Amino acid sequence: MWGMVQMDDDTKQALLLFNRRAAAADAEAETARRLKKAVATKDEAAAALKAAQDSGGGAEVVAEAEMEWRAAVEAWQMVRDGREPEPTDEEPTDEEPTEAS
Repeated sequence: MWGMVQMDDDTKQALLLFNRRAAAADAEAETARRLKKAVATKDEAAAALKAAQDSGGGAEVVAEAEMEWRAAVEAWQMVRDGREPEPTDEEPTDEEPTEAS
């Protein structure tokens, strides 16, 4: 049906440049999405920490909320700085055993 399309060098270079720019725009949009999610997670953790401190639920509750807040801040900083945050234990993995019926 369709054969190989013949392009001159200028067209090839323009197409390569377009593809690189499109890939960079996609990567930037993905980073912005991840940063927005990290900010929301950090803010939720901060609110949970404040609620734990205000409720007088005990030192264990406050310590756990503070630990979650610190992890959220660290993840946000990593995304902000362009690094990949380390996965948390809460994220499901393929290696988790399933219960037998």
